[in-house]
Amino acid sequence: MCNLRQTYILSALAVACHAASAQSVFAPTIGEYNWSTTVNQLGMRGVHSRGILGQGVIVGILDTGINSAHPEFSNNSRVLAGFNAVDGSSDVSDAMGHGTHVSGIIGAPGNGTGMYGVAPAANLLMVKVFNGSTASSSAINRGLDYAVSRGARVVNMSLGANSPTGDASLRQAASGNNTVIVVAAGNESARNPSWPARYAKEGWANGTIVAVGAVDANKRLASFSNRAGDTAAFFLVAPGVNIISSYSTGYAYMTGTSMATPAVSGAAALVSGYWPYLRANQVAAILLNTADDLGAPGVDAVYGRGMLNVNRALSPIGRYTYRIATGDRVVVSLSGQRVLSSQPHVTTPSAFEGLRTDVFDEYGRNFTSDEGSTISMRSVMTVDSILGRADRLLDAANQVLGNGARLMRLQSRQTHTPQADPWNHIKQSDASMVSLQLASGDVVSAGDGGLAGMSLGLMGSRMATRLSGAEGLLGNALLGFAPKHQFATWATPIGHSWTGRVGVARAHADNSAAGDVNVMELTYEDSVKAINISAAQLTEQGMLGGYSQQHLGLNQQTGSTGVTVSGAWALATHWTLAGAYGITQTSAPAANGMLLGGTSVQSQSYGLGLIRSDNWRDDDRLSMTLNAPLRARTGSLNYSVVTGVNEQGEPVYGTHLVNLASGAQEWIAETRYATRLTSGATLSVAAAWRINPDNESKAPSQLALGARYNLSF
Repeated sequence: MCNLRQTYILSALAVACHAASAQSVFAPTIGEYNWSTTVNQLGMRGVHSRGILGQGVIVGILDTGINSAHPEFSNNSRVLAGFNAVDGSSDVSDAMGHGTHVSGIIGAPGNGTGMYGVAPAANLLMVKVFNGSTASSSAINRGLDYAVSRGARVVNMSLGANSPTGDASLRQAASGNNTVIVVAAGNESARNPSWPARYAKEGWANGTIVAVGAVDANKRLASFSNRAGDTAAFFLVAPGVNIISSYSTGYAYMTGTSMATPAVSGAAALVSGYWPYLRANQVAAILLNTADDLGAPGVDAVYGRGMLNVNRALSPIGRYTYRIATGDRVVVSLSGQRVLSSQPHVTTPSAFEGLRTDVFDEYGRNFTSDEGSTISMRSVMTVDSILGRADRLLDAANQVLGNGARLMRLQSRQTHTPQADPWNHIKQSDASMVSLQLASGDVVSAGDGGLAGMSLGLMGSRMATRLSGAEGLLGNALLGFAPKHQFATWATPIGHSWTGRVGVARAHADNSAAGDVNVMELTYEDSVKAINISAAQLTEQGMLGGYSQQHLGLNQQTGSTGVTVSGAWALATHWTLAGAYGITQTSAPAANGMLLGGTSVQSQSYGLGLIRSDNWRDDDRLSMTLNAPLRARTGSLNYSVVTGVNEQGEPVYGTHLVNLASGAQEWIAETRYATRLTSGATLSVAAAWRINPDNESKAPSQLALGARYNLSF
C-alpha cells in the first residue's frame, strides 16, 4: 500500500480569492506571481514570459482527486475528465485536498486568481488511486495504465511505500519510453527513497523515472525528506517546504516531497511541450543533467543530481549542431570560446537580417539561432581614426650617407590608457618605417604598424609633402584589409618621369582575420601633377574583412584583386587637388558550412581632396576631403537554413539569400589642420562627418571632433 507524501499542513485554509473561471490566456498578476511559491523559488518568470507554458501536454496525476469547483479549475478546459482507478468510475472528487494541492503546483492557470503552476497551460488528467489515505498496488497499476493510454507525457506520483510495490505498470510504461514518471522520494528522513521512486535506478526503468526529494527556500534538504542514496543518479530536489497551492476552494501552505514532485512534473511538461518529439528518457536526462549541484561536488547520496533548474533545462546543452541540405553537419561547442564574427566590410550589417536557422543541441532539441545578428557589426568613427597615423610620427631622422644615399627613419608611439585602471596600466604600441634612397634613385622602404601607405601610391612620390591630410583616400583600398601589417616596398625610376614600385604587406600575427596584400604600381609625375596606377592582390582568411565560425562559411581563404587610380594636381603655390577611384573584384566563395555558395563581389571606392599649405604658419596643412569608402556593387551569399522540424524532430530545410550589394553609399567629409609648433611639438585638429555609416541608409550620421598635441623628448 502507498501513502500520501505530504508531512503536514502548516496553516488552515488561506483566504480564498474571489471566484473566477480559469482563463485560456496566461495573464497572471504580480500578486499571483508572489503567491506562486514554486514558480517563485525556481525563478521561472522569464520562462513563462517566453510563452513556454506546457501547451498540449497531458500530465497524469495519480492522487486523491481534484476539486473541480476550485477557482483555478472551475470551467477550465485543460482539466480533463478523470478516472477513478479504485472503483472504475469517473468520480475524482477530492475529499482530502492533497490531489488539488498537487494539481495547482503543476498546472494552475495564470488567470488573476490565487497562484499559478509550473506548467500553467498543461492539460491535467486526474486519476484517483487513493481510497482514503492509502492506495493499493492494483489501483496504482490501473491508474498508470489509464494515464499512459490517454497519452500522458508526464505522470506525477506524490505517493510512496516502505517496500517494493506497483512496478508492473511502471515496467510497461518505461518500455514504451513515451511517459516521464516523477515520483516522491518519501518523508521518512531515510537514506534511500521509498518505492516506487526507488525503482528509478533499475535498468528496466530505462531512465524514464525520476525520484524527487524536498528542499526549503534556502535550498537545504528538508529534515523529513528521504535522501538520494542508491538512486542518486536519478534523483532531483525541488521546493517542498511551505508551498502555497490550491486546496479545497481556497489556498493552503503544505510541506512534503509530495509538493516537490509536481515541480519536477511541471518542468517535464514544459520540456515535452516545447520539443514534443523527445523520448521520455531524454526529457528525464535533460532535467537531471541541468540541475544545480548541491551538497558534495557531483552526484552525491544526499541531493543526487541536485536542484531542479528549469531555466537551464530549457537552454541548449553541450553543443550546437548545424545541419545543412548537403548532409553535412557542423558542430560548435557551447562551452568553447566563440569566434567574433563580422560581415564583409564592403556591405552593410542589415544585409544579414533574417539569416536565422534552427540548430540542435546534444539532445537533438531545435533552437532558433539568429546568425544574422551574430555576424553583423556596426563600426563607430573615433577621434583616433580621423586624426590619422601620420600625425603621430613624433621621431623623424634624416641622414645623408657617404655614397650619396639618404636614410630616413620614422617612429610613431601611441599610448593607450585602459579605463579600468588609468594609473597603473599604460600600454604603448609602436609603428616604424625606414626608407633608404640610393644614389641610383631607387628607394627601399620597410616597417611595421600598418605604415605601408606612406611609401606606396602618391605618398611615395615627390608630391607626398603636399598631400598630407589626404592620404586616407589615395592608397589602394585593399591595404585596409591588412591592418597593423609589416611591409616592404621597392621603387625604381623608369625614364625621366616614371617610377615603378612593388610592395608586400603581411598581416600582423595577432590579427587572424586580416589578409596579405601584394602591390604593383606605376607612377607618373612632373612639376605640377602626379598620377598613380596601383594594382593589388589580397589573400585573406575571410572575405573582405568578414569572418566567422565554420558554420557560417566565412572562415575560408578568398582572393581579391583591385586597381586604384589616383592623381594630384598642384593648382597654385599653396593649393593641391587630389582624387582617387578604385575597383575590386573578389572571387566567389566556395560552399562551406551553411554557405551553399555565392557569386563574385565587385566593389568600388572614390574620393576627392583639397589641400592648402602655408596657411598661417610655414609648412602647415589644411585639408578638406570627401571620401566614399569601398562598397559592394554586386555579390550575394546563399545559405542553407533549417526553418523548423517535423513531428519526428527532423529538420525542414530552406535557403536564405544575402544580397551583399549595399543600397546606400557611405560618405565621410573631413577637415583637418596640422602644424609643427616647434622642432619637437606638433598640433593636429580634425572634424569629420560620416553619412550612411557602414553603407546603411537607416543608420544615424556620426560626427567626430578631436585635437592632438604631440611632444617628443
